[in-house]
Amino acid sequence: MKRTIKICLLIAGIFASLFLILAGSFWYVTTCKYTDIDTQISPDERCQILLQMKGEPEWPFGSTYGRIIVTYDDKIIKKTEFEICDDGAMLRKENWNVVWGVAGVQITLMGSEQDDQVLQIMYDGAEEFPGYSEERLTAEMEKRYGSVKACGKEGELYCYDTGEFSFLVKNDLVMRDNYKMEYYRYLTDAYFAGRNRAHEYEESGTGIEKSYIPVIALHSSASEEKEWFCFDVTNWLLYVMKELPYVENEDLYKMIKINYGAETFDYQFPHMQDFTEENISYVYNDLYDFVENILTKNYEEKVIKEGNIIEETEKTELTEETIQFYLSLKPDCSYETANGEEYRMVPVDRACGSSYYVLVATADGGKSAVMVNPDPFLGSGGAAKWVSFLQDGQTGFSCLAYSGGAYGKLYRTEDGGRSFETVEYPSAKVKLSDGTYYNPFVMPERVYEKNGKLYMEAGQGADGDYYGEIGFCNGLYESEDNGRTWTYVKEIAVQ
Repeated sequence: MKRTIKICLLIAGIFASLFLILAGSFWYVTTCKYTDIDTQISPDERCQILLQMKGEPEWPFGSTYGRIIVTYDDKIIKKTEFEICDDGAMLRKENWNVVWGVAGVQITLMGSEQDDQVLQIMYDGAEEFPGYSEERLTAEMEKRYGSVKACGKEGELYCYDTGEFSFLVKNDLVMRDNYKMEYYRYLTDAYFAGRNRAHEYEESGTGIEKSYIPVIALHSSASEEKEWFCFDVTNWLLYVMKELPYVENEDLYKMIKINYGAETFDYQFPHMQDFTEENISYVYNDLYDFVENILTKNYEEKVIKEGNIIEETEKTELTEETIQFYLSLKPDCSYETANGEEYRMVPVDRACGSSYYVLVATADGGKSAVMVNPDPFLGSGGAAKWVSFLQDGQTGFSCLAYSGGAYGKLYRTEDGGRSFETVEYPSAKVKLSDGTYYNPFVMPERVYEKNGKLYMEAGQGADGDYYGEIGFCNGLYESEDNGRTWTYVKEIAVQ
């Protein structure tokens, strides 16, 4: 009996000892054990920093504890314990950032539930950073950026000149500067200097924190301007990225602002890591869509605001001398109504290869005429291609070609020609061989009614060379509001 009791007590003691060993091991692993997470070595290999996690995060969403060990010339100069609030996550490489300075190292500890902690550790073991001499600052700037010249200081900020632009340096441990941002602005100015594209900047911050967001002008709603604008922006990106690659400069390529009329629009670039000279289409097309949305919204708001109200004006009686003068000129295009009234687009002035028109009407074959509109194309010059009216006799359309016939504008009237307005229509978004969008249908050819619907054919202009699946083609558009707005339908063969 006693022997049995002894055996039971021995077994119980063994189990108790095992339990204590396991409990102690668990406590040690979760509370005291240091686990190596990451190591950083300075460029000259004299300094090494070890990031360790102490135990495990407090359960369930508590703090994570760790230690940093700094070794310089194989001698430990600093051990620092820290606490990270990161929603109970294990410590990982992403929780710290190391920046090497000339006299020491700056370590930033980051957690999702806290502000960044910044540690500065001197290589010589000093407790505080004493500052650099101007000679030391200049030597480091020349090491980073080549030949530079010191040109003044204010407080902790020193100004340096590269010969092309100036930048600021702060006399702190890592010698922070705004060289990249100022170089970015310099390159942007250099690119747009030789192009007919206005730009300015939205500025924020001061000193080395100063940043610039380019504000680039979108000049008009013309189809070709969308393409020119998008190519200007994508080519600008390629130009700047040759000197300031996307990698390590991501913050420079997040957004631009687009100025159109009295408004400014924020445009966020898509992910730029794959953007190259051989692969611009996804950025170009994203920007193209954004610009077209701006222009479409602007135009539709204008249509809604103006409604169908057009100020009525009376036909002007002309003197006999003026009548004979206009009738002596050959119209560039004309339209005859069912009741025999003829509308003539008559060129009365010419400048820089463009004609300027009046719209007159005659009901007796040209013996007499009345002025319908002294400026049907709203001050624009070009070549009037056609004018026509719908069955109601009041709604009409006309096309003014420009740029040597490469492009055309569509004009609309709903009061028999006494007033006109420009009409915009969307891009067909045809893709070039490199995948970028463009609109080949830039010359309105005719507007007509069919089966109770209104249609427009748009051609390719004098420079058009687009061949779709059906060969050389035009674009077909339809309207549900009597020609004020249009929707692209499909490609149609040229008759």
